[in-house]
Amino acid sequence: MVTTMKQENKPVKVKQYIIDDHGRKVAAIIEIEELNRLEELLEDLSDIKSIEDRKNEPNEDYENYSNKRKS
Repeated sequence: MVTTMKQENKPVKVKQYIIDDHGRKVAAIIEIEELNRLEELLEDLSDIKSIEDRKNEPNEDYENYSNKRKS
């Protein structure tokens, strides 16, 4: 089973970069909405990773599982 995620191919919208004395980018300022979008994307990717990690675990009937838990 391959799990996929439909995602919009949007780059991160950076409002401003912070640069050091040598002109290298060291930080970025983004809008809170962009931060929220990135957090949701990371959460989705984490969920997909968890699903992929467990795909080879044996399946068990819910009734059997429930009866084991009760005893």
